[in-house]
Amino acid sequence: MNRRVLALSVLVLGAGVAIAWADTRPGWDDTGITAFAVLITAALGALLRVPPWLAAILVAGPLLAAELSNGTGVLLAIPFALIGAYAGAFFRRAIQRS
Repeated sequence: MNRRVLALSVLVLGAGVAIAWADTRPGWDDTGITAFAVLITAALGALLRVPPWLAAILVAGPLLAAELSNGTGVLLAIPFALIGAYAGAFFRRAIQRS
């Protein structure tokens, strides 16, 4: 893994931590915004050349670590992160081909 991908991976992880932090705030109760943030962040990570599987882990992992003890509903973050990451990778390849 080169330094650029490593630096971008750290940024994606930071965004995942920020999403998890916002989701754990006492007044926060908007699952749709959290799901959209996970989807878009994973897509941007993969679009910027972070491997899609890694982008999904880096975005959804902190949310799972923070919220899994509150119920299994947070497991839905995994498909949102995977869909976003692989969509970002698809668009990156499509852009490169054109």
